[in-house]
Amino acid sequence: MRVIFDHQRKVDEASGGFRLSIENVLQVGFNLFRKSPGIFIIYGAISAIAFSNPISGALLGGPMTAGFYVVADRIRRNQPVELPDFFKSFDRFTPLLILNLLVGLVVFLGLLLLVIPGIYFAVSYLFTHFFVWFFEESPAEATRLSRKMVSGNFSQILLLFLILGGINLLGLLAFGVGILLTLPFTYCVLYAAFDDIIGIP
Repeated sequence: MRVIFDHQRKVDEASGGFRLSIENVLQVGFNLFRKSPGIFIIYGAISAIAFSNPISGALLGGPMTAGFYVVADRIRRNQPVELPDFFKSFDRFTPLLILNLLVGLVVFLGLLLLVIPGIYFAVSYLFTHFFVWFFEESPAEATRLSRKMVSGNFSQILLLFLILGGINLLGLLAFGVGILLTLPFTYCVLYAAFDDIIGIP
């Protein structure tokens, strides 16, 4: 049983406006990453391979993304982590798969509409995996909650999105190897941001 936590109320509060220290969440994310960089890099390599192929990315992207959050959460709680811990997210494979396909389709269609709608959806749905994994919400409800939450300070989440996108671009430009560092770091930062805004029980 998961600890009872009124995340719906937290989302309602966040939708009314929130302030996020980007500098702080970048620091917290880095601290999470540096506590177990080895396994993060290994899982980052596995994820990068999966994400690089459209088919495997579509099928595995959801649970593999959530895997980063599973381990980041364990590290925050000072629990020991091993590589298999990343794959615990596959316990909710079906809803995370549906979520990945749903968000991917909406963002793709948005990008076809002069790009800007695609960016809007990508930012709005940035935190959907947290609601499916930590609060066991359905994919549809997760997208609603994430969008509602982000609406409380869309511009700041957009800025974080662009910063992380730039960091990963630099990682790709570093002969592609840098992405093994920047990808897990990105997910650790997103975990820190979600925990700061909503909280994880």
